[in-house]
Amino acid sequence: MNTVIKALIVPTMSILALSLAFTSMVLHAQGDRVVAIVNGEKVYNNAIEKRLKRLKGTDPSQMSGARDIILNEILTDIVVNQFVEKEGIRAKDEEVEIVINGMRKTLRDNPRYNGKTLEDILSAGGTSIEEFKKKINNTVALRKYFTQKVNYDVLIEHFNENKDAFTGEEVRASHILIDTQSLKSKKDYAAAFGRVHKIKKQLDDGADFAELAKTNSACPSAQKGGDLGFFTRSGMMTEPFAAAAFKLKVGEISEPVQTEFGFHIIKLTDRKGGGKVVFEDVKDQVEEHYIDHQIENLIRTQLSGDGIEIKGFD
Repeated sequence: MNTVIKALIVPTMSILALSLAFTSMVLHAQGDRVVAIVNGEKVYNNAIEKRLKRLKGTDPSQMSGARDIILNEILTDIVVNQFVEKEGIRAKDEEVEIVINGMRKTLRDNPRYNGKTLEDILSAGGTSIEEFKKKINNTVALRKYFTQKVNYDVLIEHFNENKDAFTGEEVRASHILIDTQSLKSKKDYAAAFGRVHKIKKQLDDGADFAELAKTNSACPSAQKGGDLGFFTRSGMMTEPFAAAAFKLKVGEISEPVQTEFGFHIIKLTDRKGGGKVVFEDVKDQVEEHYIDHQIENLIRTQLSGDGIEIKGFD
């Protein structure tokens, strides 16, 4: 089976999350407020509110940053679609159908979905099978684009630079997040930058990490003192965060780390597992990790471009 398709079929247990992560940004009510512009393409507040309605029943303490998270997901969808169209890359219809059929099988085989069809879930999420196929097309196309750039030298270099991603090692970390997703100006950004460095100085002076996380972090983990639990080197955390966490020693606190979500201060609290590994035994994993890494870098670069204008919700 094509490795590009195989990589997409493997995580089909998260089909519900995938389906809800895509919604039309075109339709909007007359007079609807523009909350962002992506290289000339407008994102309307209605798209945000539509998705917020699906979060009814969520812990209110976790809703404060929901709009920013949803907006970031929408912006990601847009920049990926724009890149795919600009490069003129697309998946074959049969490749998209392989992924869709894999998802249908997952739904049939999992009692959790109680006989619901893919169309049922997409409809409940406010989208359609046609829109979802477009997202799958973009995802497959993007993976094919980077697969073409893979060769032995690239993979062996990536393996040597990221060995801890393939050893099975896990770390446990806490963090303090200063959110920058909804900032509207350089002044706001400078204030966030200053705030995270002020917090870091407090930590350097002996302040309690968990207490500062509870009072300053924009992440839901703040309630637990910033604790994120155990995670592996790849596949669970955004790359800059994971890379910084795995470089720390237990008990060590990082300098501020920037991701698409904002500024993080990370404290490593535990480390376990891991063993020796050779390239030949994990070559396929290295290729998937390399492609994931390239896609994440592409999205980060696109989202930080001059063509992104965040107007906000006020």
